[in-house]
Amino acid sequence: MESTTPNDHRDYTSFFWRFKSIRQRVLSLVGLLSFCGMVWAGNTANHTVTVTVSTINELSITGGNFTLTISAATAGSNPTDATDNTTTDLNWSTTDVASKKITVATSLASPTFTLKVVAQTVSGGTAAAEVTLSTTAADFVTGISTTTGTCDLRYTAQATAAQGTGSDAHVVTYTLTAV
Repeated sequence: MESTTPNDHRDYTSFFWRFKSIRQRVLSLVGLLSFCGMVWAGNTANHTVTVTVSTINELSITGGNFTLTISAATAGSNPTDATDNTTTDLNWSTTDVASKKITVATSLASPTFTLKVVAQTVSGGTAAAEVTLSTTAADFVTGISTTTGTCDLRYTAQATAAQGTGSDAHVVTYTLTAV
């Protein structure tokens, strides 16, 4: 057994010096520091959540396909126009800061009869004048910025007596585009 003297700088009663080997001392120090880390750990935590909104330019038609039928005329006059302004609506959403507009065109290069469309009850833009549809895109709604919007679509079909009977099938395309 070792004897200690009053001048001995090691106090065997202290916690650290109770362990004889260096390995035991290092392991006990690591354990002690780990415990202190647990004691000092807080009861809150945080992290960063970033929300990113990409450019959105969406356009949709509600109401589906329909037929305009011209079936009446006053004697001595051309047939009465057929009009529909309740079947379809156009809706859009855009987060892009650039000024936008909506154009309209038909797929039918040489229609026999005239088909016109106009935007009514517009919110989120400004209606252009009534458009006689052709394969060249024409302005339909202008002044669109970062917004959501909607409008009612009013279609008008026109025919003359000289054009006779028949039908035209149009695929009408609306495009949301930069000004």
